[in-house]
Amino acid sequence: MMHPYPKNFISFAFNTLVLAAMAQSACAFDVSGSKWLGAETDFYVNIEGTSGTGLHWNTAFITAMEEWNAETLFTFNWKEEYRNPCENDGVNGVDFVEDYCGSEFGQNTLGITVTRYESTILGEPNLVQADIILNGSEKFDIFGGALPSFGPLSDKFDFRRAALHELGHVIGLEHEETMHAIMAPEISDIDRLQPDDIAGVKALYSGLDNCRIKDLNFGMTNAALDSSDCSVQELTVGGDDTSYIDIYRFQLQGTTKLEFTMSSSVLESVLILATSKLEFLAVDSDTYGDCNSTLTSTLEAGNYLLLANTYDQAVKDSCTLIGPYQLKTVFLSPQVLGSNSSLLGGSSSAEFRGGITADDGASYENRFKPGDSLDMTAEIAMDPAHIGQAGFLVVGAFLDGQILLLNEQGEFEYADPIPDPITRAVSKVLGTDESITVFTDLVPAALGIESLVVDFFFGYGLDSNPEEIYFHQVPLNLVISP
Repeated sequence: MMHPYPKNFISFAFNTLVLAAMAQSACAFDVSGSKWLGAETDFYVNIEGTSGTGLHWNTAFITAMEEWNAETLFTFNWKEEYRNPCENDGVNGVDFVEDYCGSEFGQNTLGITVTRYESTILGEPNLVQADIILNGSEKFDIFGGALPSFGPLSDKFDFRRAALHELGHVIGLEHEETMHAIMAPEISDIDRLQPDDIAGVKALYSGLDNCRIKDLNFGMTNAALDSSDCSVQELTVGGDDTSYIDIYRFQLQGTTKLEFTMSSSVLESVLILATSKLEFLAVDSDTYGDCNSTLTSTLEAGNYLLLANTYDQAVKDSCTLIGPYQLKTVFLSPQVLGSNSSLLGGSSSAEFRGGITADDGASYENRFKPGDSLDMTAEIAMDPAHIGQAGFLVVGAFLDGQILLLNEQGEFEYADPIPDPITRAVSKVLGTDESITVFTDLVPAALGIESLVVDFFFGYGLDSNPEEIYFHQVPLNLVISP
C-alpha cells in the first residue's frame, strides 16, 4: 500500500490520434495501470448518418467494439443511445464535433479520448468515464486495407480504424510507438487489432495471474511478507507501489459475518477485502498503536479475496515492512453450508447453517486447541413443503474414511454399511426452523484427543419417504491440533 493513503479524487486525461503515417520496429505494448473494474464498461453510441461508401457510422463503431470483445478479455456493453461526450456525466459517449468541447483540436488531430479516473485502495486510479470526441472537420469514410495514395479515398481517413484506436484508450491502453499496433499514435495501414494490442489488454487485466493465490484457512494461518512475495505493482499492473502482498481466496455459500485479524509484533500489517475480480470492498490501514490490522465485514454469498499487505515506506519505527504475521479468520455468525443435495435426487429449498464455538457463540471457527471447550450447533430453515410433516434429523461425521451417525441417545456410532433405515438423531414433526445441538462443553483433551480432522453433515428426511435424505454439500469442518 502506498503511504500516505490518499483521499478519493477524480482526474482526467486525454489521448489523441493524429494523421501522419509512421515506421514501426519491435517493442511491446504500453499501459499505465488504470483500468475498469471487472474488465468491462457500458458505452453509449448513436452516431447519425452514413459514410461516402454507404456504411453507417454507428455500425462501424459497434463493429470496432465487437472486435475488442472478440479478441481480448475486455467487454464493451453498448447501448444505442446518444450521450454527449463533452459532458462529465459518468457515462461513456462518442460523437463527431466541430471543436474539442469548446476548444480547438490540435493540428492534424482525428480524435480525442477523454478519460476520467477515481482513486482506489491499491494501484493506479480506476477508469470511471471515457468519452471519444471525433474531429468533425476531418474527411472520414469507412474502408479497409491500406490507406490509398490515389483515387476517391486518397484524402479520406478510415473511421473504423480510428474508432478501434480510440476504444483502446477507453480500455486503458497507451500509445505504442515502436511495435505494429492499432494503438500507434498515428493512423496507418493497420486496420485490425494486432498481437501487441491484444497482449496489452491481457497484461492490464490479468494482474491476479502474476501472483500466487492461496486458499484461506478459517482459523489460524502463519505466514510472512518478504521479497519472495508478489508486490502490489505486479498485482495491479502499473504504478510504483512496491509493497509486498499475500493473496487468499475464499468462498461463502450465504450471508456471513466474519472477522479477519492480521497480527505481528514487527510487520506493519494492512488487511484488504476484495471481490474475486479485485474490486476492493474494505481496508484496515490504521497505523496508530501496534502493528496489527483487523477487519469485520458481513458478506453475501460469493467468491472473495483477502489481501495481507503492508506499506511501501516505513510508517513508524516499531514496525517493519517485512516479517512474519499470523492471520486469523473467524465467523461471527454460523456459516451457510452450501447448496442442497439429496440421496435420491429430490429437491429441497431448505437452508443449512452450522457453527463451532469456543466462546459461547461470540465467534465461530473450525480450528481449535485440545483444551478448548467446544459447542457445535446446526440450524435448518425448512423447505415450506416439508413443514408440519412427520420426519427426522440426521447428523453424520466423516472421520479417517469412516462414517459415524449420531443416534437419539446423543452418541456417535459407526455406520459401515449405512443402516437401513438410517440412524436418526431426532424424530419429530418438522417445524419452520429446526436446531440440532451436536455437543456442548466438549473438551477434546479430556477424551484423549490431541489431533483430529472431521467433517460434519446435517440432514433431514420424511417418514413418508425415509430413504430420501436432504442435506448440504459443504461440510462443517472441525480441526483439533496442539
